[in-house]
Parts: sequence; structure tokens; C-alpha cells
Amino acid sequence: MGFKHQIMSKIIAVCLLTILSCLEVSAQSVWELKKDVDGIQVFTANSPNSNFKSIKVECTVKAKAMQLVAFLMDLNAQHEWVYNNKSTSLVKKLQSNELIFYSEVSVPWPCTNRDYISHITINQPNPELVTIDARSEPDLLPRKEGKVRVKTSKAHWDVTKLGNELLKIVYTVEFDPSGAVPAWLTNMFVTKGPLESFQKLRVAVGKPAYANATVDFIKDM
Repeated sequence: MGFKHQIMSKIIAVCLLTILSCLEVSAQSVWELKKDVDGIQVFTANSPNSNFKSIKVECTVKAKAMQLVAFLMDLNAQHEWVYNNKSTSLVKKLQSNELIFYSEVSVPWPCTNRDYISHITINQPNPELVTIDARSEPDLLPRKEGKVRVKTSKAHWDVTKLGNELLKIVYTVEFDPSGAVPAWLTNMFVTKGPLESFQKLRVAVGKPAYANATVDFIKDM
């Protein structure tokens, strides 16, 4: 009887593990390809935390890891590549690899400009990978009149070395622009914005100012 009880317990445990595994897989994001231009792929997926779709971008960039990080940390350059960026300013530098910045996004009339406060951290967990995490901190600064504060935004970058000065970027973001947003504006943020941002990033990161830049917390891959 004890032996049969052990066998039945193992069978039940296997069944439970199988069910949980299936639930975990079904809960994962199902990405749908929306754009594929110049080797830049833009995907969307339903988000469990927002009415707006999550976004994923996959592309390659000709750059060194240190070069890319130096470029991304240059807040004054955001208007050159971040879609509809109006202005960006440093709020606080917490560590050499961690900072908080404020940014305003221009939104076509009749909608209202959005602003957001982002807390960004950059790490290099191994010689072949750089990770970047950014999350919104909406209450860190007082609201500004005439602007809608983005309450939810969470982004993650995986930057992997493919070859000599060639990087693969996988960027995912989940956000909610807050306020009343029409469908045409949602589509702009979800597909047009990410594609144009990474098209411009590819060009801007190659500027001489970043080619020989040094970042103390990054070792070139």
C-alpha cells in the first residue's frame, strides 16, 4: 500500500508540474510582427498590465558596447533619435551606471504633450551582454501644467555581441501614455515610433563623439 501511495504521489506531482508548465507558457507574451524594415523588426503583444500593447524591437547595430552605452547616456542627444522627443534633462545621477531623467514627448494636436520621469540602470552581467532597465517614477517630480504625466513605463534592453563591432539589440517596453488617446495616436507610438527611433539610433551612434568614448563600468565585448 505504501509503495502504491508513493507511485500515485509521483504521478500527481508530474501532472501538476505539467499543468503549471502549460499555464506558464500560455501566460508568456505572444509577439506579433508588425514592421520589418531595414532589418529592424517591431513586434507587439497584449499586455497584462495595460490597455496598450507591449512592444519589442529586434535589430543589429554596428557599434561597440561602450560606444552604444556612451550614446544612450548622452541625454542631450535624445532629441536626435527618440521619437517625438521634445526635451530631456538630468534629474539626478545616482551612480555612474544609474541615473534619473525627465523627458517631454511632443504629441500632435489636439492631444496633450506627455512627460515622464525615467530611472535607468545599466549593467554588464557577463562579457558578452549588457542589460539596460528603465522604469517610470511618476511621482518623483511635481506635475507640470499643460502636460500629461506617463504613470506606467517599463523597458528592458539586452545588448549582445555578435561579431567585431556588431551588436544585437532586443528592446522591450510596456507603457501606458495615460489620458484619453485616440487609436491613430496609439498606432503611432506602437509601430511608427519604435521603427523610426532605432533607424535614427543606428546613424547617431556612429558619430565620432562616441567612437572612442570610455565608460568606466563597461568592458568592451
